[in-house]
Amino acid sequence: MANHDVLFEPFMLKNVEVKNRIAMAPMNVCFTAPNHIVSRQQIAYYAARAIGGTGLIIIEAVGGSDHDTIKTYEVHNNLMLFYPYQMSGMAELAETIHTFGAKTILQISPGAGRQGSSAYTGIQPVAPSAIPWELHPEMLPRNCQDILMKLAELMGPAHPMSETPREIRPDELEALAHDVGESARLARIAGYDGVELHAPHGYLIHEFLSPRSNKRSDQYGGSLENRARFMLECLKSMRAGVGDDFLLTVRISADEHMPDGFHVEDTIEYCKLAVTEGGADAIHLSDGSYEAMKYFLPDTDGQVVEESARIRKGLKEALGRDIPVICPSVHAPDLAAESVAAGKMDIISQGRALIADPEWANKVREGRVKDIVKCTRCLKGCIGRFVMGLPSRCLVNPEMGQEEYIEKYNTRPVLPLKKRVWFIPSEV
Repeated sequence: MANHDVLFEPFMLKNVEVKNRIAMAPMNVCFTAPNHIVSRQQIAYYAARAIGGTGLIIIEAVGGSDHDTIKTYEVHNNLMLFYPYQMSGMAELAETIHTFGAKTILQISPGAGRQGSSAYTGIQPVAPSAIPWELHPEMLPRNCQDILMKLAELMGPAHPMSETPREIRPDELEALAHDVGESARLARIAGYDGVELHAPHGYLIHEFLSPRSNKRSDQYGGSLENRARFMLECLKSMRAGVGDDFLLTVRISADEHMPDGFHVEDTIEYCKLAVTEGGADAIHLSDGSYEAMKYFLPDTDGQVVEESARIRKGLKEALGRDIPVICPSVHAPDLAAESVAAGKMDIISQGRALIADPEWANKVREGRVKDIVKCTRCLKGCIGRFVMGLPSRCLVNPEMGQEEYIEKYNTRPVLPLKKRVWFIPSEV
């Protein structure tokens, strides 16, 4: 068994000290309350992972605008942070996570792009070009084909697969970039330790990065630099919104894994631009898209590790310094420790592993690896329910989705104000 101590060494992300090298990856699991606000279940769900020893919790993709492009996925009722009334719940969530010893980043999205659907709101999805995404059965992860086919059956002709989007206008892109900057500003006020731009998985920004989906002839299409323009405009707006001293990260797919798509060497270039021109402080990787879902939701452990190593090395060679890289989908503690020790990433981020066992970090730290409840990658309780707009559950963790009813997750210590929040008036 590998020595896991390296996973519990503190790490600085800009000026934020994370107590270990373990992060929770952002996942929408349909717990949001009506009107896109934080629910009590959501707070308890994240509290469980903070109590479980996770050092950094990255909140699921939050709608950063009131533009119609955000609303095409209404069935999943994503969190939003654009209006002031949405700040109260967001602040409560950040405060709770801090109470249990974790740091937290809010991931902000400018929209689903062509992976949205008019089936939910009657709003046609938008994209860089009027090209629908394609379902490739050979690119589906294990056990996912039956889930998607069931979704199509339940929704009938209105199912969201292969809907042709309209080409988004430059003025709409300008508005979205402005809005995510405002959302980032509100996130800082609400007490988050950082913000992250959502740019992976085939969603709107990813579609601009990809020559497969971006056939534009204006300033947003053609060269790699032009395809990166919208991502950089969003990052610059977020940086302006939060200031130079605040943590800003970007999540991007390491490789699109599709013909005519972008690949690891392109991703290195995109990440260089994100750092040097967009002001990003760290890179959070994912992989694939809805078209290449077996990379987005990998069947095998450590699938992104070698891509992460190449990207981290490429950035250091190009920029002359280490840029922190967060790598997902490493469930096995030995592999996680070996990969961090070898410099293939700085932090691991876990999604389904922390759905299955929120105590993953504590169990590894305490030498109780054999007690970890392992994710079986079945996708039935988490993704299967999510795609139909239902709150996620887990076949190996009956507490998943029920945390609000469990006292240790729905009750937090009453600490002095100065130990709970980032800002208080000077007279307190």
